[in-house]
Amino acid sequence: MIGGVALLLWGLRMVRIAVTDGWGNDVRRVLGKSLSNHYHAFFAGLGVTMLLQSSSATALLTSSFSGQGILTTASALAVILGADVGTTLVAQLLTFDLTFLSPTLLALGMALFSYSKGGRGKEGGRLIMGLGLMLLALKLILAASMPMRESEIVQQIFVALGQDLILAVIFAAILAWAAHSSLATVLLIITLASTSALEVSVAFAFILGANIGGALPPFIATLGASRSTRQPPLGNLLFRLCGVAICLPFTEMISQTMSTWDMSQGRQIANFHMLFNIGLVVLCFPLVNGMAKLTAHLLPEDPEEPDDIKPRHLDILAFENPLVAIVNAEREVLRMGEVVERMLRNTFVALKKNDIQLAQKTQSMDKIVNLFDDEIKRYLTSLAREPLTEKESKRCIEIINFGTNLEHIGDIITIDLIQNIAQKKVLPRAKMSLQDRDEINNLYQPVLKSFHLSMNVFSSGDITMARQLMATKYKVDKREKELVVTHLNKLRDEVSYDSKLSALQLDILRDLKRINYHLTSVAYPILEKAGQLRTRMRSAENSEASAQTQLVFGGGTSNES
Repeated sequence: MIGGVALLLWGLRMVRIAVTDGWGNDVRRVLGKSLSNHYHAFFAGLGVTMLLQSSSATALLTSSFSGQGILTTASALAVILGADVGTTLVAQLLTFDLTFLSPTLLALGMALFSYSKGGRGKEGGRLIMGLGLMLLALKLILAASMPMRESEIVQQIFVALGQDLILAVIFAAILAWAAHSSLATVLLIITLASTSALEVSVAFAFILGANIGGALPPFIATLGASRSTRQPPLGNLLFRLCGVAICLPFTEMISQTMSTWDMSQGRQIANFHMLFNIGLVVLCFPLVNGMAKLTAHLLPEDPEEPDDIKPRHLDILAFENPLVAIVNAEREVLRMGEVVERMLRNTFVALKKNDIQLAQKTQSMDKIVNLFDDEIKRYLTSLAREPLTEKESKRCIEIINFGTNLEHIGDIITIDLIQNIAQKKVLPRAKMSLQDRDEINNLYQPVLKSFHLSMNVFSSGDITMARQLMATKYKVDKREKELVVTHLNKLRDEVSYDSKLSALQLDILRDLKRINYHLTSVAYPILEKAGQLRTRMRSAENSEASAQTQLVFGGGTSNES
């Protein structure tokens, strides 16, 4: 029996790894783009879970998106409700007697896996083998459970659990949590009931417990995360507890009613599992907004992050599921970006107020940025030693590149801009005019907007926003040149203008342009992949000697200046 359960869990794991390795980026994109409303979110969760065969994996991905601010808590709850229904449909399918397909699936999967050169063909073979192992495992469990009908000890245990359904719920919840798979637990219960070793009413209580146990792994895994990340798993757990509390007193009545239906005991349990989750959707779907508010009230607000902030989502255990590990790295890069943005804001406040203490505090934050950069690179380098698909490997490189650009921005702020503040302190007689400050602010504000846009482009990979970011780059370049020309004309007309202060302003404008260059680099691979990027020399009539990268709507070669 234990061997059959182990083989079932291994088959489920093979299917999940095959889907995440072969189609992981597509799964993530579906989740990210199907969340415009709660109904789309529900069906996205249902479809993704039928592929992954793990509502826990879907819940963890969704919680990560919620923590990044990509979707609201209410939408995340809708995704998880859809994921729970998705597992019931998989259970329904596997309840049919398909064990005769097991040898064929194993042979076909082995052939595909062995002879495919790689990519989705190889992962398709792994998926088919996983399905074959699952069917074989169900056959083993069925054969092993046959003698249980004659065992007095087993029957006494089930009778005792039948007299205390709450204990039966707790037992099944612990079993599902330990297996980290409510689907495997449900299939085990269905198999036991199909041999008449388990009373239907007790099996119903086990099903309710398995539904609670399936909600525990995502809840426990996110305990140390931010409040927005913890809200969806907590809300899902509360929904399930309420549903079980409502349904448990009526299990005996439900079992008597379903016993009159012309179906096997295994089919009755599978139908009960599906109807329970559908009923939970009908009851809880209109309440997702209210549950989002309730979980926000129950969970404490995130404490303000101290200056010694450190990466906290780089979990080595997530390497088993590369898609989750990549999302963890993305979350840390976004947190790194928040630190760099704070540095940029503080720098210009310090520059405006001539605040040396704030400038020194900002300079010390560069150590945090360097720590993030080092830890993220080390994490993704370790992940690269695991078997990854080509898309996952490319995404790891994109994450490292964006983190490197953020680290370069931190260096520009620390080494160049902060030094400018120190230089201004040495010039007590020099005083920027209101016009000088406006010129700097006219470039600072667009760069700050580019910062926000680049973070969104990095997390979403949206082509439209990538085009918008590149368009902003050209506007910033053009504005920087105009401001430099304006300043030089002013310097020519005002003979008494301080030359050191002039050099200070020109350096700040140059540094802002450099920062904007690093920010917009995130758009290049997205537009290059879409065939909307090419390098073209500006014409001599525009009096430009340098090459510029230009957006092209309609193809073209994909070269970079």
